[in-house]
Amino acid sequence: MKVAVAISGGIDSAVSAYILKERGYQIIGITLELFDSQKENINRAKEIAEKLKIEHIILDLKDVFNETIISNFINSYSEGKTPNPCALCNKEIKFGKALEYMIKNFNIEKFATGHYVRIEKYKGYFLIKKAKDKGKDQSYFLALINSEIIPYLIFPLGELYKEKVIELGKKIFGFFEYEESQDICFLKNKSLKKFLSLYLPEKEGPVIYKDKVVGTHPGIHWFTIGQRKGLNLPLGKPLYIIKLDAKENKIILGEKEELFSDGLILETLNSHLPLNLWDNPFAQIRYRTSLAKVKDLIKKEEKYTVLFETPVKGVTPGQVCAFYENDFLLGGGIIKSPI
Repeated sequence: MKVAVAISGGIDSAVSAYILKERGYQIIGITLELFDSQKENINRAKEIAEKLKIEHIILDLKDVFNETIISNFINSYSEGKTPNPCALCNKEIKFGKALEYMIKNFNIEKFATGHYVRIEKYKGYFLIKKAKDKGKDQSYFLALINSEIIPYLIFPLGELYKEKVIELGKKIFGFFEYEESQDICFLKNKSLKKFLSLYLPEKEGPVIYKDKVVGTHPGIHWFTIGQRKGLNLPLGKPLYIIKLDAKENKIILGEKEELFSDGLILETLNSHLPLNLWDNPFAQIRYRTSLAKVKDLIKKEEKYTVLFETPVKGVTPGQVCAFYENDFLLGGGIIKSPI
């Protein structure tokens, strides 16, 4: 069977390629060139392919990545949202453009990455399942991908713990000194604030607490829901950002309890399992946050309202809301607003 493996130059994808070759698959390595300053990673990906003696291609997707991921990232912050570029990249780039390219040009039968997730059948459908290593599980970031491609995906690390992967990587690829990869790759070691300042100028606006102006801010794009520090306002007690109003360029402050919401509205819902088969869903509103029991899911036109059993803290527009049942990823959508 011919399998394409996305090789980033990191230890996870390298070990994934090794495991699949050991299992007897015909492997083709693909490395995605998404932005400048990837030379080191690309060279390491080449070394991995040479070590494994597999075919290796480099696919230039810089233009589409810039238009689809980076532009969305910047625009979302300018609108007072906190985006999740990794989830969108998985949908549009890795399991979108790259997968399509490999099917069309190399007739691959499966596509693999180094994500820590599993695939199993649930209620008659192939679904993504949380990794065995719950501390490294990355299923949340796959909530937006097209459900039709799930049966064609392979995730060799889903049953492994990170420590074992590091051990294998160092043993097989002697040139590896393991470092945890940066969450947002295209920041290129810049802070978020420094990166955004290259595209979004300062835009002073009011900070509001109890309908009164208590200070000013340099731009809503530098802040997020739930943030407590960074405004440098001596208000005598801890206050939190509870709303970013892009239209009026203002930040609204409130008490901690005002961060809790009874539910949220999704811009869209991408379902991996038909909704009529959802029996006991739980929602995750940010990566590494606790699951919240869903009381009701209501569709009105193209928008979905999600109601929680108990109020949830820090619902943030722009973030992904992923849904689970018995460790299986049911799907997800981008949060429009809390309610």
